[in-house]
Amino acid sequence: MRVRSLMTLSLAAILMTGCSATQSPESPAEPASSATTPAVSSATVTTADVELAENSLAPSPTEASSTPLTGQAWADSKIQMWKDNSGIKSTRGFVYPVNLMTSWESPKEGVLNIYLDNSMVFNQDGMLQSYQTHEDELRVMGIVMFESIGEKSPELESVTFATEDGKNSGTYSRARTGADPNDRKAWANEKYVQWLSGMNDVYESMCHAEITTLEVYRSCLPDDPHAYVDKVTSPAFGELVVTIKDGPWLDGTYDTPASSFVSSNMIIKINDKAAIGEQVEKLTVIARDGEDTDTALREEWLQ
Repeated sequence: MRVRSLMTLSLAAILMTGCSATQSPESPAEPASSATTPAVSSATVTTADVELAENSLAPSPTEASSTPLTGQAWADSKIQMWKDNSGIKSTRGFVYPVNLMTSWESPKEGVLNIYLDNSMVFNQDGMLQSYQTHEDELRVMGIVMFESIGEKSPELESVTFATEDGKNSGTYSRARTGADPNDRKAWANEKYVQWLSGMNDVYESMCHAEITTLEVYRSCLPDDPHAYVDKVTSPAFGELVVTIKDGPWLDGTYDTPASSFVSSNMIIKINDKAAIGEQVEKLTVIARDGEDTDTALREEWLQ
């Protein structure tokens, strides 16, 4: 079930990111760009047991070359950036149901809300699992947009897709904590929070609960080594060391081995939410009291 869930999200992303496709039902004309914001909820995650390591300076942020856009102009620029990256001139060129966009807005800095025509047919392609919801499908659309523009849009904090009537919405967020990148303990904690948020993005519906703590996830999948992350430290900027404590995962379905299973998943989920200069370049997982270790490198998982 766990593998099928990940495949579902990947396939949905592939289907949504084309330049053009058969559109059914017929998509609306290129929309205007303002709308009323629906109510949207988001999970709040707690922190891991993080430890302070030796300080290592993060690279200085690049100064903006021009006055940054705000409000509606900024929202319009993010939609244009997505179209440009997709090689299309109109939102009607996206595949269904992204091509049902009717309007978009930015109610506050870094937040982008996109509205879809109420005619949207959920799970039209039948790709979702039985436990997945309308929120999951809309959240995946946010993930797809982040994959296109997120890395080069450091100011972008979240994307919400919602139907115009406000009855359905899904939000994908960077889940930043505002950590000083030169504070090794705070930075490690932020990466942990982003990873846990990424777990919630995938498993909230399957577990029938917001994954706000490891205990929630552990009660859902007690044999998954991800549920036994014990410590997250950062020996240098861009590096994480994750320790997994023993548990029911030992010699189980996901002990493949556990270190490589966790290292690859963690670095992907964290970096999916990262802008340029925020990524984890090297993530080492230590399990079985050091007898099982693996290091994942960002360069090996670049899409």
